[in-house]
Amino acid sequence: MRLPRNWSNVLQSIQPKIKQKLKSFQGKLNRFFRKSIVDLTLALLIVISVGLTLVALSQPNAFPSTGKIETIQQIITATFALELGLRWLAATSKQRFFRSYWLDMIALLPLLQFVGMPAVLQLLRLLRALRLFSLIIHYTNMLPLNLKRRTPEYFLIFELLLLTVLFGSMIIFGFERGNNPEIETLEEALWYSIYSLFSGEPVLSPIKSLGGRIMTVCLMLMHMTLFVVFTGTVSAFMVDKLRNENTLMELDQLSDHTIICGWNRKAEIIVREYKAAGKTKDTPVVVIAFVDDEHTIIDPDLRSIVRFLDDDFTKVTVLEKAGIRRANTCIILSDKSHGRSEQDADARTILAALTAEKLNPSVYTCAELINREYASHLALGNVNAYVVSQEHSAFLLAQVALNHGLMEVFGELLSYQGGNHFYRIPLKPEWVDHTFLELFIHLKQVHNAILIAVDEANGGYCVNPNHYTFKQDDQIILIARHDVQF
Repeated sequence: MRLPRNWSNVLQSIQPKIKQKLKSFQGKLNRFFRKSIVDLTLALLIVISVGLTLVALSQPNAFPSTGKIETIQQIITATFALELGLRWLAATSKQRFFRSYWLDMIALLPLLQFVGMPAVLQLLRLLRALRLFSLIIHYTNMLPLNLKRRTPEYFLIFELLLLTVLFGSMIIFGFERGNNPEIETLEEALWYSIYSLFSGEPVLSPIKSLGGRIMTVCLMLMHMTLFVVFTGTVSAFMVDKLRNENTLMELDQLSDHTIICGWNRKAEIIVREYKAAGKTKDTPVVVIAFVDDEHTIIDPDLRSIVRFLDDDFTKVTVLEKAGIRRANTCIILSDKSHGRSEQDADARTILAALTAEKLNPSVYTCAELINREYASHLALGNVNAYVVSQEHSAFLLAQVALNHGLMEVFGELLSYQGGNHFYRIPLKPEWVDHTFLELFIHLKQVHNAILIAVDEANGGYCVNPNHYTFKQDDQIILIARHDVQF
């Protein structure tokens, strides 16, 4: 049936409004599900549901299809069905929704008991315990970063252990009750599951039922799985502990070194440049950052010259562990990890830079900012240099666009990987009272170097001056293929 033309126009006109209202409704649902009270309510309902399942199994007529307990269970299950339905409506990606909640959907199957499905489906309610553990792990993000690094692994072990014992006890009890005189109560089935799980073999006389035998084999397989997971987690913890202790012992012996606060792709480039410039021949670079596994991030050629300190670089104690009082240079990178906003990243940069200058006024501090409006804080704190990353990259793009082919020149000058580089060297006393042009000609003729600027002793820079006479304690900036000694 074809709609009249005017109706087609009406539908086209209201379609954007419907989409907008649907998007607004999805936003409200997402904000609702992000509330802590919702997670707390769900966790409480999960605990009640699992507890009632245990109570139902312990009754003489296990899993009755009627009664107060089953009525409460069906109400709770219907509540979870409503919750999943609303989450499905709020989900922007339906595939991601099914990947995240497919186990919770299976746990809804006990609702089908009203249409004649087996009552043993009530055991599927235990799958909600997985949801409980995911909620707990989600709230471990509130812990300090150094405490939550291994938290998921610990909860995984506990989760596997608890679910194996629960499922094993209920299945063994359900199949063996009435057939095995040694398992007549839920408590006996519980202890049988625990002993079999930890010993890796059955602890009673042969199990009578086929279902009980299959569950016993599963318990023995889980024994090996949990042993491997537990051993691996403990080993990783001990390795991290020993590595951190050895690193701290070595950091106490460092002096005149470079500290980098934060770790990302830019930090790796900085370390590579330091190595190419020969700055790390005798002294390694200390990196303060939360890095799960630096061996998967850092260039293998740079591992020997980097020492990681796994902590928060804004803390005074952490900077002191890194040897800030003995360091030569401190570089603070903008840290937007863990979902931090640009404002938070700049605040951390400023805090770390001011702290470093306070602990060691002689350290040369370089900071990376995202917004120039916060640069005044660094200037007030006597921070030596700062880079506004987005702004300076825009300047570079503009220069390349205005002067075609200039990128190759910048690429050579800004990297120590090869070709010509910038050098900043002190002025020899014999060149005091000589002119900029005289030294320019001398450096070009003798060292094939180009003099481009002067770092004046009284402060400030003078780039390519028309007339300049050198003074005591001046320093010069030049371009050359190697460090110039004149």
